[in-house]
Amino acid sequence: MGHSAADAKRTLVIGVGNLLRGDDGVGVRVAQALAREPLPEEVEVIDAGTQGLDLLFEFGDAERVLLIDAAEMGQTPGEARVFDAALLDGQAEVRFSCLHGIGIAEVLALGRAAGMQPQMTIVGIQPVDTSPREGLSETLAARLSEYVALARGELAGAHETQGLRGAGQGSDISGEDSRCGR
Repeated sequence: MGHSAADAKRTLVIGVGNLLRGDDGVGVRVAQALAREPLPEEVEVIDAGTQGLDLLFEFGDAERVLLIDAAEMGQTPGEARVFDAALLDGQAEVRFSCLHGIGIAEVLALGRAAGMQPQMTIVGIQPVDTSPREGLSETLAARLSEYVALARGELAGAHETQGLRGAGQGSDISGEDSRCGR
């Protein structure tokens, strides 16, 4: 892939999660599916798995970041919602994956402290089962193409994604996450 002027407007799609914990791996699965599709030149898909602070190095010069992850939102299992990361601070409803003992909230906060300010959108998907097992639950597996389409819509800038924006409803990435062993 040759680097061009488009690099300045780089958009990152980052799939987060642990493939060995059932639905916790859904973000990675969505990213892998997206990576197989034709995407605009400036879009780069990263399967971040459970890497923690290393994620910050990926943000670098990105203008937009779309993060896809399983999220405990108290929604119906399989439900997907889109959050504006800038509006998630300091509230306490939604819990995302734990990345090597550090929550996504901390990663984002450190990124901001370091002066990285990409426009960040998070697609959260309510898991069914995050116990140790390989593969997604039937519920999430059946809707994988829907999540890929949702992510594509966000990439295309379809910001009002069928009323899925969850930003104003007490959403959160406080980092108080049972999966982080706190």
